[in-house]
Amino acid sequence: MSELMMAQESDQTDSPGDGASSQDVPTAVPQSIAKNTTLPTPEDETESMDDEEAESSFVKVKAPKQKRASFIPSLHVPKPTVPPPPPPPVDLSALRCASREQSKSSATVEFTGGRTVLDFKCKAKSGALGIMKSATVQLDLEAMVMRKVKGDQNAVQTGISMECIISTKHSNKEVDVQYMTNTDNTDQVGTLLGSNRHMVPILTKRYCFPTREEAVRFLTHLDVMRESGKKLKQIFAGIDKRNAGQISQSALFRAMKENGMDFLGVDGVNGMEEAAKMIALADSDISSGIDFVEFFRLFMYTPCITVHQALTEWRNKLALVQRRRTSSNFRDSEENDEVETKKNNGNIAKDWVVDGEIIVNVVENVRYSFGLKARDNLDGSHHHWVGTLSVTNYRLVLQSHITHEKTSKTRHEVSKYFDRMDIPVNTIHSISKLDSSCVLLVCKDLRPILCSFEPNDLWVTTLVTAIQSIAFPSGGGGPKDAFAFHYKLDQPLGTKLGKLENGWDLYDPLKEFERIGVMNSPHARFYRIWSDNYTMSETYPKYFCVPSAMSESDIMNAAKFRSKCRMPAVSWRNRKNGAILCRSAQPMVGLKSSRNAADEKLLNLYRVRGDPHNPLELEEPSTLYILDARKILAATGNQVQGKGTEIISNYAHAELVYCNIENIHVMRDSVGALGGAGVTKDHGELKDGYIQHVKDSLWLRHVQLVLKASLLAAERMELNDSSVLVHCSDGWDRTSQMSSTAMLLLDPYYRTIKGFAVLVEKEWCDFGHKFKDRHGQASEKKKDERSPVFIQFLDVVHQLMLQFPSAFEFNERMLVFLADMVYSCLFGTFLGNNSKEREVVLDVKNKTVSVWTYILAKRATYTNPVFDKKCEDILWPSTSIKSIKTWDRYFCRFDLECHPRSVGGAPGWEDDWGERLA
Repeated sequence: MSELMMAQESDQTDSPGDGASSQDVPTAVPQSIAKNTTLPTPEDETESMDDEEAESSFVKVKAPKQKRASFIPSLHVPKPTVPPPPPPPVDLSALRCASREQSKSSATVEFTGGRTVLDFKCKAKSGALGIMKSATVQLDLEAMVMRKVKGDQNAVQTGISMECIISTKHSNKEVDVQYMTNTDNTDQVGTLLGSNRHMVPILTKRYCFPTREEAVRFLTHLDVMRESGKKLKQIFAGIDKRNAGQISQSALFRAMKENGMDFLGVDGVNGMEEAAKMIALADSDISSGIDFVEFFRLFMYTPCITVHQALTEWRNKLALVQRRRTSSNFRDSEENDEVETKKNNGNIAKDWVVDGEIIVNVVENVRYSFGLKARDNLDGSHHHWVGTLSVTNYRLVLQSHITHEKTSKTRHEVSKYFDRMDIPVNTIHSISKLDSSCVLLVCKDLRPILCSFEPNDLWVTTLVTAIQSIAFPSGGGGPKDAFAFHYKLDQPLGTKLGKLENGWDLYDPLKEFERIGVMNSPHARFYRIWSDNYTMSETYPKYFCVPSAMSESDIMNAAKFRSKCRMPAVSWRNRKNGAILCRSAQPMVGLKSSRNAADEKLLNLYRVRGDPHNPLELEEPSTLYILDARKILAATGNQVQGKGTEIISNYAHAELVYCNIENIHVMRDSVGALGGAGVTKDHGELKDGYIQHVKDSLWLRHVQLVLKASLLAAERMELNDSSVLVHCSDGWDRTSQMSSTAMLLLDPYYRTIKGFAVLVEKEWCDFGHKFKDRHGQASEKKKDERSPVFIQFLDVVHQLMLQFPSAFEFNERMLVFLADMVYSCLFGTFLGNNSKEREVVLDVKNKTVSVWTYILAKRATYTNPVFDKKCEDILWPSTSIKSIKTWDRYFCRFDLECHPRSVGGAPGWEDDWGERLA
């Protein structure tokens, strides 16, 4: 019994509990700011539970042969309610930001004031038993040493090299410095501190300063020299290869050329001119070049580990200076031409703004990168950008100062994809302040983004709180607060596109029933369309199809026997042999092994294709295949809560197969692990490397199992002429994956753009996939309910496109667009959890734009150029794990090393977060 309870709990998708906690929210917000911002309330969430291990192959259970065999409708449409409008965006106009380097260097570090040697008065002693003596400690930037100055000017001044200092410790007025002394070769320090650390003489000196402020001042300068000095010395030597003691214009140009950067240029200048401008950042006299001290001042807060990273950072700094000068020129001319100033402010293009989008604030000189720790934003192993952050009521937009055109066809080309990064506020999973200058955004699409600003605790706290109030509205948020209710496509479209095709009109359930042959056909007498206006089941479609031999009482009784009243309903009919693909939720069997005559009658009618008097069935009865998406242990374990799986002996000529697809919690963990390997980082940091990381995530294995189960359904319908029932627990996650993939394999109509829209609308939207809960729409609640089930389905479609590249009218870009729009809440198509919520509560068809309207308006963008219109074949894909590939276009798009290069005319990757269509 205990095993059954564990398995049952592991497969529940909506049981409450306490799991993921919300991200820490800074609370030090003054009243004047709190009036304009709203902090989200942390909620207890459900706890993630995994299924226990079971066989990876399908498990089949056959039933003894039996027999069984009844109808009526009603229609009613309620008046829709009007959702309240979203709250107005938070005013961030008071927020300003300068560069991090400029603020720190001018405020705290005196090396930038032209001094290379700093003296500190203190009392010092060696070891725990030493005697405190008055002393002067000197930090020499040029020699990169710390020395104790002796009173006799003629005495030999000894010092401690920065490379020999092991650690520092600060307490009030005292600073302890731990160092080693037995080697003159500083390159041996790391080795000596490794396995032979016990053999290395390590000494400690304590310095006591007159005030705590003086101790902090000393430690600040010492740490800057320690952290940046050694690497910057190596980089300096890598540029100054002739050991001239300075970096000249020609030396810098040669270094740029050797690192594949000689064609970049800034504003059209050539490499030598650019080198001159870069030299001028540190020394106005470019003829003499810059020495190490000037080089150190330039990079002390942005430590790099390679020459290329230093050159990239140098260019970032040059871009920053030029943008400051541009902004200053605009401010100086404000009195003469205020309108022009506003038009060109910051010289950043705003052509990406869509209808209904409001720019709340623009923050200049932001450093950003992909990483999880504040240090990653300055670490040379992480590529970073410097640019502008724009905050709107729909998204955050990061625009780089150095664009793709300036790196095109160079050795270290950066794709145009990274010129502008869009982060719709609804894709934000969490936002947190790491320190007084760094903010971490963790996105639902697997992006961890670090943004660094000027160190200002109050300012950063205000910014974080303001973005939270937009991303996670007060009052719990939800679809009603989505930007979709502001987004419109009806203004400038007539000029170029003419009248748009309304995506809401693409899916008509009655026309779809007619197309598959259950209405207005010779077989239509065996089926009926049922609608009770969501009374029987709030999560089922308004119209669905069942056999006409089922009476109204039969339908109601059969519904009560399925979880959430999600009874077996028709998804698709094979026109060749009449076999039916139907879907449902799990039966309410329970520990007492309950049975239901209406449910047994219904499944038998599906088996005989709706005709209980079919003479062929009397001679040679066909088989009904029941595909349970779960593992056998998880399925039977649900009996503890009165659910479970079919007792196959109660169903005539039926066979039960367990498909071993994991639950939503396992999928969430799996995609999280896969995302950790796909985001930009030094893959050496990954345990056992990238390939092992992907393997350990098991994502490809999960995709394989979904494809296997779908292929099995297609085989039984096409090759065995048998009807198939698919279900999981509640019938809205794995069930949708299996039914829609099987229909893609069997019916070429669903492989067209309009057909795919019908497929998604029917099998996902109409049959109640919980888009709101699975993707956390404008809410921090129910984090344990989130899972990439729909993303996984799109990945399965991507696998089919790889194996059958000419069978689909749409391309991979459309799949990525749909995956992004599920999170963005730009369109009304994926809002809410079910059709009733979208129609009755949100009224999306009248108040929002359909995602299919946008796709059809940009049909050329999303059309596969090698599509074969004559392809009517059934697709029989390989399900070997060797044929399952990582979806790089989605999972690796934030790694700049994975993007196609511009040489040879290869099309680059582009994302679409919504744009004006005219």
